[in-house]
Amino acid sequence: MKTIRRNLTTLVLIALFAPPRVLALSPQTSPAAPANSPSSQTKAQQAPVSGTDPLAPLLAQAQGALDRKDFAAAIPLLEKIASAKPDDALPRFELGFAYSGLGKNPQAIAEYRQAISLDPKLAPAHLNLGIALLHSDSDPAAAAESFRRAAELLPGEGRPIYLLGEALEGSGKRSEAIEQYRAAAVLMPKDDAILFALARALLADGKSADAESGFRQLLALQPDSAPARLGLAESLLRRQKTAEAVDLFGDYLQKVPDDRHARFERAVALQDLNRFDECLEELDRLDQGQAPAAESLKLRGSIYLQQKKWPEAGASFEKALSASPDDAQLHFWMGQTKMGLHDYAAAENELRRSLALAPANSDALRQLVGVYYLAGQYEATLSTLDLLAQRETPAPLDWFFRALSCDKLGRKPEAAAAYQKFLELDRGQRPDQEFQAQARLKLLLRELGRGSRK
Repeated sequence: MKTIRRNLTTLVLIALFAPPRVLALSPQTSPAAPANSPSSQTKAQQAPVSGTDPLAPLLAQAQGALDRKDFAAAIPLLEKIASAKPDDALPRFELGFAYSGLGKNPQAIAEYRQAISLDPKLAPAHLNLGIALLHSDSDPAAAAESFRRAAELLPGEGRPIYLLGEALEGSGKRSEAIEQYRAAAVLMPKDDAILFALARALLADGKSADAESGFRQLLALQPDSAPARLGLAESLLRRQKTAEAVDLFGDYLQKVPDDRHARFERAVALQDLNRFDECLEELDRLDQGQAPAAESLKLRGSIYLQQKKWPEAGASFEKALSASPDDAQLHFWMGQTKMGLHDYAAAENELRRSLALAPANSDALRQLVGVYYLAGQYEATLSTLDLLAQRETPAPLDWFFRALSCDKLGRKPEAAAAYQKFLELDRGQRPDQEFQAQARLKLLLRELGRGSRK
């Protein structure tokens, strides 16, 4: 039976790191400033802090507030400094940094842009502007341009290239993003965030073999990385390496037991392997302490259906249908369940409802054939077989049910012809039905005066 289809397009992978931090501030105030802090040229342009400088107290207070991450206190001080030095880009940059620290992206963006207008080569301002734009979720294309400019100003550094990839991916340009991630990985081959972003993008782009390789590379560097383990499991599912994926999901869930999506994915994979009891155990863990979701009930019911546990299947499908009353597959499965319970009237209703929601579903039409035959409605069986024959070439069993129905209705010539057609097509696939067909055909031919079939 067909399992519930996964929706890997909605895959959520946990980030390895927090979002990229904005850069450290003016180099003269932080001996450990990173390499991509404002350039030495900017330092040379910065007015020296001396005892005679009237701004010295403000500068000291502002820097102290920034060091303490007291961004609210730093802002009015930096505004006074910026007013006193209208041609200096650095106070504007630091104001942007402070606003970023407070999560006020619009103000931060305005300050970074002002800093860039004063010093177009101030690489950290371009970088932080891109980060602010990226975090605003409003203009990833503009963020990409900022990161592109930062990368030009900081040749040989991987971080701006990686962030450019993030912005391009956010703009829907995944192929270009993958190129940037690859370039960043060349410069920073052991950077977890870059390797993860590359593997994740490859997986989303349908390059599951490359994604698998990327996640394995990341796990070689970080054996305890839960996100890499999850990404590898998803890659393996795409490559139909289901058994290995199940094990990796299990390892991942040991580390992140509250990831309901991953737990459901593991349950689906277990069903694909026909490991039904383990699948049900996984669903029990998933539903522990809360009402089961419709998809969980649907999966549980499908397992009971395959195990022919009709009452359990019916209970699961009934709950699932209360949450998803227009799910054609649920109605189809409920029809099969009612058929197993010999409730043919209910089975007919469910199958007709499934067909109303999904008219092209020939499986529901074929199931109706069995329902009508078992209910003794032979005319309805034949009319349904006629409808099915309009869609597809009749299968051997279709001819068998046609023969049985005609036989029950006393339409002997049609029954004999249908039995004959079944035997010609089946060719030993169904010995029991062939024995029955041969016996009835022999008798019908004798009654019709045509002699015995050799």
